[in-house]
Amino acid sequence: MIKLTQDIDLENYTLVLPSVAVGNVGQLSVDLLISNLNLPKIGQIFSTSFVPVVGANAYNERSTELITAIDVYAGVSQRVVVVQIRSPYVGELVEFFNELAQFVTARKIAKVIILASSHDYAKREVQPQHLKLRYVASPGILSQFGGLFGDLNWIPHEPRVASDVTTGEERLLIPGGGFAKSLFNHLSGADVPCAVLFKFCSEGDNIEDAVALVCYLDQWMRVLGTVESSSLKYPPSWKHLFGKPPSQDIY
Repeated sequence: MIKLTQDIDLENYTLVLPSVAVGNVGQLSVDLLISNLNLPKIGQIFSTSFVPVVGANAYNERSTELITAIDVYAGVSQRVVVVQIRSPYVGELVEFFNELAQFVTARKIAKVIILASSHDYAKREVQPQHLKLRYVASPGILSQFGGLFGDLNWIPHEPRVASDVTTGEERLLIPGGGFAKSLFNHLSGADVPCAVLFKFCSEGDNIEDAVALVCYLDQWMRVLGTVESSSLKYPPSWKHLFGKPPSQDIY
């Protein structure tokens, strides 16, 4: 169930959400987007497919507002609605996908962008090594933005033959990408213009991967203005993202 606490006209907005994937890069990127655009929370999504979570405000230490497993944020001036997912999924996602597609259609949202990541070892190209960002776009997105992607020198992620397929039919594979591929296929099948932006990475400190992915997104959306990657504001919830520093007593 999608419950909005503010009645905002979302027509022609862009919806951005993460897939729970390797390194949590999509979720970290959404954190950066919400924090740097100062997006207010406008609702929640309640789904039995995700582990329930509740906690303190992730972006304002002085706030008494609580966060949940799936919260919805919006920026009116940027015409963007952002969904943050903070817990893993443990059940079937069809109902969640259906509700999301219905929400997008009913609210006349223009397009959906899924932020994700994929296992570094799945990157097939040897050269150039530094280009680890890829996109997958539906026909509706390509017809409108294909020229821009070409101007930006973006590299499309190509389908490939799965190892268990004997027919030679190519399928979209994003190893480690969580539900990104499934949601993309579901939305595309419902004629919702959508795209997946993702970065190849490994587990560990994935902050730099998130910075790269949100800057990649902003090449398209242009919502961060003059903010550069080196000056992005990290949310206070990242203070102990990887635990507290080691005790000085061990040295």
